Amino acid sequence: MREAYDRYSNVSILIHWTVAALVVVNIVIAVTMPNDRDLFGWYKSINIAVLLLTIVWVGWRVTHPWPRFPDSVPNWERIFARTVYVGFYLMLLAVPLLGWAAMSAGGGTGEIFGIQWFDLPVAKSPDLRERLAGLQEIAVYSLLLLIVIHVCGALKHQFFDEDVVFHRMLPSLRQSHMDDEI
Repeated sequence: MREAYDRYSNVSILIHWTVAALVVVNIVIAVTMPNDRDLFGWYKSINIAVLLLTIVWVGWRVTHPWPRFPDSVPNWERIFARTVYVGFYLMLLAVPLLGWAAMSAGGGTGEIFGIQWFDLPVAKSPDLRERLAGLQEIAVYSLLLLIVIHVCGALKHQFFDEDVVFHRMLPSLRQSHMDDEI
């Protein structure tokens, strides 16, 4: 089943904005965490929530393909946008998985939302923990770059192109009056 051709489904919109909010909260936590180690439990918990939501999101996307772009969007831009989306999915999976693996290698994941969480089956090794943490840091910066590209693209469509692309991901907005643009 395809998403409605003029907008994303309510499920896609809900997952998109929930994951976006969780990522923003985790960015704030990551920046303030060096001064408040008590936030680390929240950081880990939110990462696991992002991982689980992203798995659901990817499953939804596989069964509900993206809505088509307006005819005015050039081919290169469509390919670039889809590449950024796929990169998002990969990084939204990689960041929490690498963090979880690093915690597992470092001696234990601990609690997630107050529940004792299981470790991934990786060797307990300080060296492996450091390597995995380094890979996670690269994935985090890659995710941040994708966020900047995504936001710039959305703003471009809203303020320069003045097409319907930006509005397709806003909740409770029907775009049927803009069907002629698609």
